[in-house]
Parts: sequence; C-alpha cells; structure tokens
Amino acid sequence: MNKIIAIAIDEYSDPTIKNLQNCFKDINLLIDTLSNLYEFDTIELFTKPEQTTLSFLYEELYNEFINSLNSDNILLLFAGHGEFNPTLGTTYWLCSDSKKNSVTTWFNLNDLVKFFNASPAKHIALISDSCFSGAIFEINRGGGIIALDGKFSRQALTSGGLEKVSDGIENSPFNTVLIDVLKENTSEKLSFNQLSEKTILKFNQKREQTPEFGSLINSGDKGGIFFFNRKLEGSSIIKSIQIPLEINQEVKIDSNFEIPFFNENKYFNNNFINVFVQQLGYSIINDIRVFVTEDESYSITRSSEMEFYLEVGYNIHTLNEKFLSMTIGRSDYFGGLHPNHYVYSINFAFKPERKISLYDILDYSNFSNLEDFLSKMVEQYGEGECQEIFKKYSTYEYISQLDFYFNETLFIIDFMNLFPHAFKACGSLEIPMEKIKFKI
Repeated sequence: MNKIIAIAIDEYSDPTIKNLQNCFKDINLLIDTLSNLYEFDTIELFTKPEQTTLSFLYEELYNEFINSLNSDNILLLFAGHGEFNPTLGTTYWLCSDSKKNSVTTWFNLNDLVKFFNASPAKHIALISDSCFSGAIFEINRGGGIIALDGKFSRQALTSGGLEKVSDGIENSPFNTVLIDVLKENTSEKLSFNQLSEKTILKFNQKREQTPEFGSLINSGDKGGIFFFNRKLEGSSIIKSIQIPLEINQEVKIDSNFEIPFFNENKYFNNNFINVFVQQLGYSIINDIRVFVTEDESYSITRSSEMEFYLEVGYNIHTLNEKFLSMTIGRSDYFGGLHPNHYVYSINFAFKPERKISLYDILDYSNFSNLEDFLSKMVEQYGEGECQEIFKKYSTYEYISQLDFYFNETLFIIDFMNLFPHAFKACGSLEIPMEKIKFKI
C-alpha cells in the first residue's frame, strides 16, 4: 500500500516561537499534486495544534511505522520549525507544544530514524521542509530500477542543511520547486533520487539555503529507492483522507474517519473547498474529544464493557461546473441508550467559489418568504406523522440550521440533526427537482 503521512505546523503555543504562515497551505498543495498525479492509496493529515504535540506525534508515528506491512511504501511529509543542537549533533522538529528553551519538548529525529529502522515497510521516504534538517544523512548513491525497487530504502529530502530556511510569502521556496518538479515529470516512474536531484538543480542559486538529500543513517536502508508511480490515466478529482482521533488509548474506540480531499480540477479552486471540508472534519473530532475527556474514567470503563465506535464517511451528490453538493455522515456509539446518526451537508457554488445556504440557492420569490415555501413543500411531500414534525422545524428560528443537498432528481432537506431521537426515522424531506428553482 502506498501511504502519505503529512504533518504541518503553523501555530506554536510558546509565544517566543514565531508562528509560520504557509506550512498548512504548502502541505495541502503537495498532497494535491501527489494524489492527483501519482498512485497513493491513503492519506493521513496532522495539522491542528492538538494533533501536532510531541506526545501525539511520537505515538502516532511510532504506531504507524512499527505496525506497517512489508508491502507498504510510506511517504512522510513535514513542514514546520526545526532546530539543531550542535553539542549533541542532533536535529529536531519543533512541535506545537514545544518550548523554545527546553530541548526535551522537541521531537528528536534520531527517534524517527529508529522508527524507520524498526519498521517492516519496504520503502520509507521523508520530505522535510524545516530548518537544520540536513543533519540526518549519509552519502547517497544511485542504481537501476529493478535492483533498487526490490531493496529496502530509507531516504530523505530536506529543504536545507544545517541552516535556516525560508517560510516564503505565499508558499515556501522549497515546496514551490518540489511541486513544479512533480508536475513536470512525465516518466511512469520517478525515483526519489531523481526528484531530489531535479529539485536541487531547479532551486534558485541566489537563495541562502540549499536542499539536500540522501539515505538515512542507521535507518534500515538496504540500498533501495522509493519510487513515485505516475498515474497513467486521467486522475479522479476526489481522494479520501483519514483524520485520527487524539484521545486516551485506554478508551477503546473502533474508529474509521474519512473525509474527501479535492484535487486540482477545472471546476473550482480546490484549496478553498478543502479548507471548509477539513474544518468540518475537525469539528466532528472535537465533539468526540470533548465527550471522552469530560468523564474520562467513565469512557475507559464503559468502552471496555461495550466497545465504542465512530464511523465517518462522505457522499458527493452533485459535482458539475456550477455546484458541489456533498454530505458527511457520522454514526457513533459511546455507551448511551442507542447509537447516534448525523448528516452534515456542505454546498458550494462556483465562479466564484462560495459556500451557500438555503437562502442563497433557493428562489422562493413566488412565496411570501422561505418559511412559507418550506411549509408548502412539507404539505405536499411530507408523509404521515412526519409532516407535523417537519413543520415544527421549518420555521424561521431553525431554517439556518437545516442541512440540505441535491442531485439531478431530488432536493433533500435533512432534519435529522435537529430532531429528538424518537423522530429521527423521519429524517429528511425529499422534493422533486422539478419543483425547485435556483437563484444561481
């Protein structure tokens, strides 16, 4: 399996550590390019402050590499601050909770190399856009594709050696060149060596940093090389990414959390859309964290008796030159009387890209107001006892909270998140699309 693990740290809790501007943006652009043009099966993204602490990253990376399979190829991406201790000759990443004057709060890259060495994965490659990241190398060497692809590899490409590197104004200079090289490649297989060499050759000579690459010392490298396999056919606009929970490991939760990542395409600015989708994903995770930590001892005990679960997935209902309409569905059980089910919708109009509400999209000019329009739709398409509960939640005070989505045949207004559990079976109101008129 080809995996991407991506870490971006813009925000630091220590006020003496300068926040960065472009790490999150750079990582998303790099993931966009890689998933759009090259073959990767899964993507894990760590960008929020609570996901980029020393303890969280240490545990996640340890588990990821130690529990990998010998058929896995793992690409680790990092963008954030780096430090170097000249006395120890050791390079570090600064985590979101690191203290500027406390080396014990920094992520020691020697530990990361130990994870690589202990990992069963066939190929592991690291691309690190941080200061002082070039102290982890040994001298590199080349070789032919067949021989090198069959041997284990542990390699890295960094934005500089033992030096400060630029965060850039819009994007980091290193990331910009790296993406250009990935896009310009037309070969079916691009070796990590070729990517690294082309990035260095293309990098502006006038800059005070010099990217470096090589094999990693004591990392389990056996002389192989990581290869980027370019997709041979037109790529999909949509790729799934996974977001892990950050909770006490004693709380047993069977979790599967996938949200969409939109690649560059002809319809819309994918970076604009991805920001909203990821914000929704993180808000769902935050709900779970709040619940678990409010009474952690209960969560630990109860989840041992009956394992908790969280299932998050998505559906794309409309995607064309005018609109994107999608839902993220959530099902969970955390020891209560019954499981919970939620549907969250996100809708966009294009040219220009903007997130839209019911007020923005529906033309209700033939009615006195939107409430009147909804009332008439409920009368026509609401069924049985659901009709009254639909009416109750179609009033002005609830309209802004209603989820909606649409496809070629139906415009669906989803009430599930507002209903008491006894009425959740009513769920949604389905209106034939011929009865709907759009403003835009």
